[in-house]
Amino acid sequence: MKKQLHLIFLLCLLPMGILWAQQKTISGKVTDQDGKPIEGVTISIKGQLNALTQTSSSGEYRVQALPGNVLTFVNVGFTATERTIDNQQIINVTLMADLTNLDEVVVVGYGTQKKVNLTGAVSTINKEQLERRPVISTSAALQGLAPGVTVTSQSGAPGGDQGQIRIRGVNSFGGSDSEPLVMIDGVAGSLDNVDANLIENISILKDAASAAIYGSRAANGVILVTTKRGKDQFGLNYRGYTGWQDATFIPKVTDGATFMKVFNDANMNDNGSVIYSEKDFEEFQKLYSEDPDNFDWQKAILSGSGFTHNHFVSLNAGAGKIRVAPSLGYVSQDGLIDNTGFKRYTFRNNMDINPNEKLNIRFDLSAVNGNRSQIANEGTIWNYLGRMPTNIPIRVANGLWSEGWVKNNPVAFIEDGGNRTVNNLELLGNLSINYKPADWLSLTGMAAPRYRTRNIHDFAKAVMTYYEDGNEAGTALPSTELTESAYRYFNGSYSFQATAQKSIKDHNFSAMVGTSRESYDEKYLMGYRRDFTYDTYEVLNAGADTETKNNGGNQYQWLLVSTFGRFNYDYKGRYLFEANLRYDGSSRFAKSNRWASFPSFSAGWRLSEEPFMAAVKNQINQLKLRGSWGKLGNQNIGTTYQPYIETLNLGSISSGGSVLQMIALNTMANPGLLWEETTMSGLGLDATLFNHFSFTFDWYKKQTDGILMKLYVSELYGKNAPFQNAAKVQNQGWEAAVRYDNQFGDFKVGIGANISDVRNKIVDMKGQVSGTLLRQQEGYAINSIFGYVSDGLYQSQEEIKNGPTQFGTLKPGDIRYKDIAGAFDNNGNPIPDGKITDADKIIIGSTIPRYTYGINLDLGYKGIRFNAFLQGVAKANGYLDSHYVIPAVNSSAIKPWQLDYWSEDNKDASLPRVSITSTNNTQNSDFWMRSASYLRLKNVQLGYEIPKSWLANTKIGGIFIYANGQNLFTKTNFYEGYDPEINYNSGAQDGVTLGSGNFYPQVKVYTFGLDFKF
Repeated sequence: MKKQLHLIFLLCLLPMGILWAQQKTISGKVTDQDGKPIEGVTISIKGQLNALTQTSSSGEYRVQALPGNVLTFVNVGFTATERTIDNQQIINVTLMADLTNLDEVVVVGYGTQKKVNLTGAVSTINKEQLERRPVISTSAALQGLAPGVTVTSQSGAPGGDQGQIRIRGVNSFGGSDSEPLVMIDGVAGSLDNVDANLIENISILKDAASAAIYGSRAANGVILVTTKRGKDQFGLNYRGYTGWQDATFIPKVTDGATFMKVFNDANMNDNGSVIYSEKDFEEFQKLYSEDPDNFDWQKAILSGSGFTHNHFVSLNAGAGKIRVAPSLGYVSQDGLIDNTGFKRYTFRNNMDINPNEKLNIRFDLSAVNGNRSQIANEGTIWNYLGRMPTNIPIRVANGLWSEGWVKNNPVAFIEDGGNRTVNNLELLGNLSINYKPADWLSLTGMAAPRYRTRNIHDFAKAVMTYYEDGNEAGTALPSTELTESAYRYFNGSYSFQATAQKSIKDHNFSAMVGTSRESYDEKYLMGYRRDFTYDTYEVLNAGADTETKNNGGNQYQWLLVSTFGRFNYDYKGRYLFEANLRYDGSSRFAKSNRWASFPSFSAGWRLSEEPFMAAVKNQINQLKLRGSWGKLGNQNIGTTYQPYIETLNLGSISSGGSVLQMIALNTMANPGLLWEETTMSGLGLDATLFNHFSFTFDWYKKQTDGILMKLYVSELYGKNAPFQNAAKVQNQGWEAAVRYDNQFGDFKVGIGANISDVRNKIVDMKGQVSGTLLRQQEGYAINSIFGYVSDGLYQSQEEIKNGPTQFGTLKPGDIRYKDIAGAFDNNGNPIPDGKITDADKIIIGSTIPRYTYGINLDLGYKGIRFNAFLQGVAKANGYLDSHYVIPAVNSSAIKPWQLDYWSEDNKDASLPRVSITSTNNTQNSDFWMRSASYLRLKNVQLGYEIPKSWLANTKIGGIFIYANGQNLFTKTNFYEGYDPEINYNSGAQDGVTLGSGNFYPQVKVYTFGLDFKF
């Protein structure tokens, strides 16, 4: 066993000395038309499987090849060039500029295609776009880069800033997974477990034509990630940055005296008396003047350093037959509050073994270990950030924790309230063998086991608080408690495919068939104890061994077996056709519904290749029309792993002085459950003009059928209603992207923009509705906002008397709601019934952005590079309520903008009268809804590349230094102090629900970085 491990280690790190006698060494230099060296040119032997090497920073290369081999030289922005090897040993190559990128190769499902031959809607993102973004989670780096792809970050928390990705709208609301499928080098995985520095490129498959090859998992789109591989040269690279973070938005609050005045006004409105006397004001001012910081809750809460740093080292080595690319990454991020942060270690080695020109073996290994540290019940901290009454001190006499708000002291929670740590470990192996028995045939087999663990340590301490006289006030949490949770996941992924390509004169054919088997196994184990004698000893055995202890465990499994195929045909590269078919069988459905097929068809017409377009070829370099239709599936439905079977509920019951086991079936099963199925059609246009402009446009329409719902069943059944395939959702929209690239001497310029529009609508819910504030209703978008329509503020008691009956005790300054319920006249208009009830609520807004867009600017002059990226959304609504925005609710701190409340002296106020007891003004209504549209300067970078001449006598291949800023500026009309980007979703990782503001804010990130190449 030791010998085997030693051999693997040597193959990974010391792959030198394997050469064969027939080969000869070819070297040379690759330059542009001006004689300047071109770095990163990929050099391959035509017809063989892998690239040999890439040119160095000086444009030089060295390869091993046989006489008669044809070397291909490929680089983005240049026309591909070929050279045949004869007896020469030096081959210098000049590449001609070609900003049209017609030769660009795009990764698609189970293969690659030239971009000009694509008939589906595919967006590509290259490594340069990702490397500019100092993000921890790669999913967040996709924001704004591709049309039709909406990415929303739930928060800026360390280790929790993952982006929620939606491709061409939201398909489902019934508990099904709406995330796209992510494939990393052909293996399903998590995008956030891949260091962005490892990625070569990303392809986003957006329509049925491109995604149907993935069948039952492709309804929400597919993201294909290709990682960097070794080349036949030695290179050592270092990339790193360090910097700090600040919150983008924090709700500012007024001082304690203002707080007391507002609550006096509120109590006068409610009861005709004040809460705080003049003596109270004097005592507060005295204490405040002695120690102002003791009343500054936000300063005390936001005491974290926000320091962040990221380091990535990669090695590239090869010796003809073996190439490796080991890398090691480390990232550390401290939170905005103390005792929070995230650390991640990433190791990956991609190995290529080429025994001969027909056989290629890929053996990849990766390990990712991430640790996230939080405060126990961290949402409570953010809940009180803009809420803590500013007339209450943080500490009382002798430095004891004050009572805060009803024994909740957020600063005490941060320092003494316990912790929540999450460790994620992932190990992945990927062995892929490709064999070409003939030039036209390629056979590929892959085995890729993936093992993950997730361990959660949740230790919440009961923190004693004190009154001003030093007496105990009590604790918010009844007892110190610990929950340990352990998850173990194993995914097995195995596939085989055969690809054949043949050309007969001007007719080009390609066919691919394959099969795959994917398994999933999850185990869960939990233990709980409370009443710790020693609350600093964070192990289960330190808790009380009483009836309060608890434990639990479970196991979930599923299996997916598939066959798939693709057929491509083109005539002279002019008329294009593609057909895909996948046949999936899933254990998550009953035998009668286990199998389903997912076909797609697409066609393209390259008008620019027609003879009648030859005269304008220099002006219209490419013009292509595309059309597609297909069906996609979603097997990730429900919250269980066999959703057609309901599990038995196990418990116990006390009877006759004994505790007896109890087994019950509380919910009905539905063996008739089917896949959620999405049908999509679309049209597209691709154009490249004047060698500098590129343009793409897509229109699409997709409908998802069979969305899960629980329909009403009679209570006579005695069980809860089961899930049924009952609802339909439609997404229809368009997307466009334009790009201009040019070079004027030493000056380079690139400007790009993309925009997408999607209309989301629930077509059918069988007449039912669900949700109170976040609403699902026929004819409206998923996750719409539901509430009353406000009609200004009452200005007098007479207006109240003449208006409809509303909630509680109405007074001037209260919100007036529109009475829209009742009967309907002959024209279909509602007739008011004189009272405000639930029947008067309607859909008042949508949380799904109608438009998403991004703008990129790339400038370069000699060694100076400047990049800027703006991103935003339009026509989206956000909603906050309760103490987050309504003044004087829940004894919350007062924000400066909340001072514009109604009074007899301020009848033109923007807010209703302040009140502690009012139930009228806290109703869900459009009064508290705001536009969540925004424009954000997402990223800006200024860097300088050290001239190559300065490094001529060293072994250094290049140095690039830069300064970077992220989320520097945001233009929005949302509530002051709250970020409009938050996508309110009860299923979000940190429970960001509609109406609340208790989330970790987005962060501005300022970094300084260095790229170093040997």
